[in-house]
Amino acid sequence: MQAFVRRMLGPALALSALALSATAASAITGQAKPQLAIEAERSPQGARITFKGKNWPAAARVKLTATRAPASSKPQDFGVIDADSAGVFMVRKVVQCTTNNQEDGALETVTFTAADSATGVKATATARGGAWVCQ
Repeated sequence: MQAFVRRMLGPALALSALALSATAASAITGQAKPQLAIEAERSPQGARITFKGKNWPAAARVKLTATRAPASSKPQDFGVIDADSAGVFMVRKVVQCTTNNQEDGALETVTFTAADSATGVKATATARGGAWVCQ
């Protein structure tokens, strides 16, 4: 029985050490991965897009871009915004509609990217292209 306990003790200690080192590594990084959420809706003024971010570094300067809108020929640039002291941001942007074709809006997806200007860390989110259909 004593030999069995000794054989089991080695792997148990190794697993405990591994768990502790993983916990320590997580504590050292200390911050959750930055996130981006998008709400895109159609309005008489064009596509109304709300960008919501969390877990960014405090006061990070975040560049907001997106792949091309339906029927557009170029990517979209929404400029640079600042996260607050808690690493959170929310901003609404309105851009012109790009198509009259409902099918374009229903079939195409737009991918948004938020990138920390200092570190290059990125987060992405997607939205259907319906917000870019002219009313």
